[in-house]
Amino acid sequence: MMKFIAKSSRWYIGFLLAVIFMTAALSGCSGGNSSGNEGNQSPDNTSGEETGAPKGDPITLRIELFDRNNTPTGAPPITDNFMTQYIQKNFGDPNNIKVEFVTVPRTQEVEKLNVLMASNQAPDLVYTYDNPTVQNYVRSGGLTDLGPLIEKYGQNLKTVLGEDVLKYGVFEGKQYTIPARRVLLPQSTTLIRQDWLDELGLPVPKTTEEFYNTLKAFKEKQPGKSGANVIPYSNIDPFHMKPLMYSFWEWDKISDEVLYATPEWLMPGHKEALRFLNKMYNEGLIDPDFPLTMNKDPQKFQKDLINGLVGAGTANTNEPVYQAYLAEVYKADPKANLVPIDPFSTPDGKHPKPLYSPNGLHMFVPKSSKNAEAVVKYLDWMAQPENFIALQNGTEGKSYEMQDGIPVTLDNDEAKNTLYNYSDYAIILNGKYVSTTDEELNIAANASDPKFKDFTISSIELGSSDGVLIPNVSTPVESEIKYAVTLKEKTDEIFVKAITAKPADFDSVYDKEVQDYMKIGGQEVMDEKLKVFQAEKK
Repeated sequence: MMKFIAKSSRWYIGFLLAVIFMTAALSGCSGGNSSGNEGNQSPDNTSGEETGAPKGDPITLRIELFDRNNTPTGAPPITDNFMTQYIQKNFGDPNNIKVEFVTVPRTQEVEKLNVLMASNQAPDLVYTYDNPTVQNYVRSGGLTDLGPLIEKYGQNLKTVLGEDVLKYGVFEGKQYTIPARRVLLPQSTTLIRQDWLDELGLPVPKTTEEFYNTLKAFKEKQPGKSGANVIPYSNIDPFHMKPLMYSFWEWDKISDEVLYATPEWLMPGHKEALRFLNKMYNEGLIDPDFPLTMNKDPQKFQKDLINGLVGAGTANTNEPVYQAYLAEVYKADPKANLVPIDPFSTPDGKHPKPLYSPNGLHMFVPKSSKNAEAVVKYLDWMAQPENFIALQNGTEGKSYEMQDGIPVTLDNDEAKNTLYNYSDYAIILNGKYVSTTDEELNIAANASDPKFKDFTISSIELGSSDGVLIPNVSTPVESEIKYAVTLKEKTDEIFVKAITAKPADFDSVYDKEVQDYMKIGGQEVMDEKLKVFQAEKK
């Protein structure tokens, strides 16, 4: 194990040490109501610019807001709820600013942003996870250099993010974006219905082959009480299938250079991974509707899971807890038991899976905006503990209580209707965060719900084991910017066509589609990425 990790720095083990510390920290929690030095302030806190509102007519600060189409029944609209009201009261009013949220569908964010940017109608504060989109805006001169404003108005922001995160927003020597900070780095974790395993007398699968055999048993014996045909494995898309696909890659043939520059379709072993998915599809082991819902209906997996139809699925790490659908699974079936697992293994027993880089989404200000200063002040206000704690947890005593310096979510409707999309308001952070000085406390905060503490710890630990971090370069890859949309669409097309092809046609379909991918820009991107990587790593 250590020999393999030492071969390349991309195999990430430091996070596992943090998990160990986290577990130790959690075991010492007494469950009392005492708070640490941070996080015990009243959420009604103006902070920052509270020495008196500026005089004159108020400005309107327009801020992008993801619409995930997941508002609980009975909850207020996402543009007028606790979060937006807190922001207006504690940031907007003291600064003579009217804060307006502009909704963008999460599943169409890039397309929508491109239209808004091209028409000079984008909000003052815009964000996206898509790196080629950001690089395209930088190249076209469409973004504001935020460096001087951060130096003048962003000291709290610099403290929370740190230089290691902020550097991901530097392009051509200028701070064109403010990256969010990721508190947790694992991307995804696989889940399974332990109660179904118990019903069938099956062990937890620990290898890819054992996982396949478990899915076959789910299909043949139809465990559970849903009354409908079960879906053995769900949430099928290129992102969430990476742990499975990585288990087929021939890692002894993959250097950092290859990992960075080579498209997945050409990775040694990747074709066999798609062949395996093709086999599972044709045997009825994966969601048959995935071609229709992939990247279009992100709630389908959650709904099917809650309705007792899904045996296993790979989701964003700890997503069932922070999006609150794990509680809904147990509400719908009190006998359900959903547990994290780590089944996808290489022949030598490793469980490689991708990790995020330390930065999350990119926040930026279009050149057309006149409110860049207000944007930086807003994000700096958000970086103060009393504010990011409120935006991540709601109101103390109503949706959470403090225990040993950690906000613990309460099990009530107030919390469910307030916190289901908190991350779309506390945008400078990906993951719960409580302290600018205590990283162990920050990790423990993500396992603060006592009902799901074990689930969260296991989800983070298994999602981190044998983690792979893609190498980073700072030089924009022009061809990647040019072909980003085309190659993303082609990637989804190949994924669907290869998996749904008849087994006898798999090779011809895969080879033809990959050849087309390389012709329409894939080869050009790979060649340029090789040059960029070699130039930076000299």
